[in-house]
Amino acid sequence: MELLQYNDHNFSVQVRKEALSRRLWVTRYEGCSAALRSYLTNLALSQGMEKIVFPVRAADALLMAGDGFIEEGRIPGYFKGDDCSFLASYPSLERSFSGTLKEDKRMLREIAGLPRTTKCDKLSDITLRQASKKDAAPLAQLFRSVFDSYPTPVFDPDYLSRSMDRGNIYMLACRDGIIAAAAAAEIDWEQCRSEMSDCATHPDFRGLGLNSALLLKLENECRARGINCLFSLARASSYGMNLVLHRLGYVYEGTLVNNCHIGGGLENMNIWALPYIRQRAVI
Repeated sequence: MELLQYNDHNFSVQVRKEALSRRLWVTRYEGCSAALRSYLTNLALSQGMEKIVFPVRAADALLMAGDGFIEEGRIPGYFKGDDCSFLASYPSLERSFSGTLKEDKRMLREIAGLPRTTKCDKLSDITLRQASKKDAAPLAQLFRSVFDSYPTPVFDPDYLSRSMDRGNIYMLACRDGIIAAAAAAEIDWEQCRSEMSDCATHPDFRGLGLNSALLLKLENECRARGINCLFSLARASSYGMNLVLHRLGYVYEGTLVNNCHIGGGLENMNIWALPYIRQRAVI
């Protein structure tokens, strides 16, 4: 991954280039103009990127939509309490078509009809704890055993150690000292938001509700740190992960089409977010 920045009198923007997923992800921007859309499109074409993901403040969405940029989802409170509209553009038109989207939507409708109940009653011999850098190597090995590919370098222990140094929280479920499952809170401290990500359970430990237990623990850790915008991007093809988020009270907020390279290929990603807790104004 590579960070690219550009500034002129019309706008400023910071973009993350992700070669594996062949996409650009806008991480910061100031100014709303057709010139910004044009810059992003030309940058994507020059870099061989097939998709642009552009999270914008909801108040800017109408100004920034157009010229191929369309809304694919929303997240409440994403910009330090202000709501976000996820715009997307496809310099490669082929990338915008998903043959699985219809089935993904059918699965979501089925999940939406299920009760929001979570069972974590088989954890008597499981310990939940926060990871430290000494866990980076076995944690990377867990990710390698679960995913054929992943949009961030989680197979690299050094990357995981640096991620912990930045304040991201990795929570582990362990049995007899062995990591059975893991999940992470990737925190943007400036914007007071966290993506709940990197959920991985070793095949030998599936069906125990470990993802639910880890995500609940991470939610509590984030809330205690004043992080109130909590969201997750789940593989649209994963019935189990989408069901876990639904049962934990997350709300479906849209689908990012052919969003990233994970599990060996490009996949649609569903946006799930917990209802945002807005602070009361002090009178």
